[in-house]
Amino acid sequence: MILNMENYGAMCPDPAFRRDDYVFLTGEWEFSFSPADAQPVFDKKIVVPYSYECEASGIGDQTMHECVWYERTFPCKRHAGRVLLRFEGVDYHCYVYVNGSLAGEHRGGYTAFCFDVTRLVRVGENVLRVKVLDNFCRAQLRGKQRSSKESHDCWYVQTTGIWKPVWLEYCGTNPLERVEFSPSNDGAVRFAGSAAGGERARVTVLREGKTLAVCDVPVSGDKFSGELTIKEPLLWSSEQPALYDADVRIFGEEDDLVHTYFAFREISADERGVYLNGKREYLNMILVQGYWDKTMLTAPNEAALERDIRLIREMGFNGIRMHQKVESAVFYYLCDKCGMYVWGEIPSAYEYSEEMKREFTSDCLSIIRQLKVHPCILAWVIFNESWGIPTVKSDRDCQQFVESVKDAVRACDPTRLIVINDGWHQLDGDLLTLHEYEQNAERLYREYTDKQYVVRDKVVNQNTWGRSFADNYSYAGQPVMISEFGGVALMHDGGWGYGCKANGTAEYKSRVSGLVDALHAIGYLSGICYTQFTDVQQETNGLLTIDRIPKLPIDQIRGVFHYQRPEETDIEKA
Repeated sequence: MILNMENYGAMCPDPAFRRDDYVFLTGEWEFSFSPADAQPVFDKKIVVPYSYECEASGIGDQTMHECVWYERTFPCKRHAGRVLLRFEGVDYHCYVYVNGSLAGEHRGGYTAFCFDVTRLVRVGENVLRVKVLDNFCRAQLRGKQRSSKESHDCWYVQTTGIWKPVWLEYCGTNPLERVEFSPSNDGAVRFAGSAAGGERARVTVLREGKTLAVCDVPVSGDKFSGELTIKEPLLWSSEQPALYDADVRIFGEEDDLVHTYFAFREISADERGVYLNGKREYLNMILVQGYWDKTMLTAPNEAALERDIRLIREMGFNGIRMHQKVESAVFYYLCDKCGMYVWGEIPSAYEYSEEMKREFTSDCLSIIRQLKVHPCILAWVIFNESWGIPTVKSDRDCQQFVESVKDAVRACDPTRLIVINDGWHQLDGDLLTLHEYEQNAERLYREYTDKQYVVRDKVVNQNTWGRSFADNYSYAGQPVMISEFGGVALMHDGGWGYGCKANGTAEYKSRVSGLVDALHAIGYLSGICYTQFTDVQQETNGLLTIDRIPKLPIDQIRGVFHYQRPEETDIEKA
């Protein structure tokens, strides 16, 4: 099956870093499984950006192929500035060739990258070839991709090759490379960026098309920075997701112009909870893994992402834990725009080795830099359930590595909260987030009602997996959340869920609502995150099927989950 996806995306590929002149290179490409050391024989067709493993690619082969090849032609117009070739995601190690010459290589399946191909393209038709290497290596950041031939437990079919959009961008002679805004809620806005040379930079801030401030600064070498002020800024929140547009122009022989945006909002935490702009927020979240039936890890299109976010809001949630995946840039933009809170999570590796430490540190910081432009992200989850760091409970070397990653993340982004090891065996993060799949509501409430017992002595997750903190660490006044629970499956779903499957929708609703009510009744908790939004392959414990069919009517799901503590409406942080 070949889908008509010549232009994947009604929006631009990256709404937070948008040039006006770009061309999607999605759609049908030539494809080959030829070995890495051979000349490829392009005997197949594939629809980009879907990986060959999924049905929508037109191939649907779930076998691991350690080398795959792509090729297509593309037109290039006459242009006075530079020409950039952008990839939002290729898993795992790729080489990119334009007209037979190497444009560059990239490692890492979850990070976007860009090559300047100005000297390689010609006016008229050009040939683009991509060679991708992948395997089951557990030192890679895999997320939920399996590391063996068969899927098992909560690990699913791997994703190989191009799995996010590819596009060509026409820009000025001195392209803007990055820009970061650091707004304070008093209206001060510091900015800093880099460009490939240029004379000066101009930053224009707009709100609903009206210019509010303009600041011109020199470009020194490849860097520029400055500050401007917005009077009486609107603060971003779930109720009022106010965004400020920013146009960044780099002056040169041919000007470069990038459209982006930022928001005013400040995040903090203490023992009483998490605060946004000084207001305490109860985080009522849902775990989302971002899989679809026919397109797997790639969203079918932007409309599917928008529909998911709308459904999650209708179901009574105010936040999404994007679990073990870096989602499309469009997803984070839509959450920015509608006020949906998000936890950004670093996909896990599954071995502790020198190779893993190098790969993880590099990719983790690249992901943070890539996503930190989005105000919707309130927290970073660095590790999950000790995956990749199996000895973190007691091994000081492992603990010091984890601390070094945390310190690097804090230096890269000091504005957000950090969850170091979600689940158990925490170190000294900003939140204490625990996983608990107890299926008996009364027992769940009884086990978690005593906070001091929970933070000091309780063995988390049905008294099985470990205490809240690793050796050498203890509770220091962090807000406490249950960041995974539930996971209830229906008897007729096939696959698996946590505990015994519910025999019919009445039992299903009763069990889910009992678990939710039990946690909502525990006064010291600052939030919850239910597992999960949809079924994923063999894991059938979603509130919806993988085709987004609700297992209960949406209004009933909202009745179970929608929650706001009465006293939080007017509480301001002391």
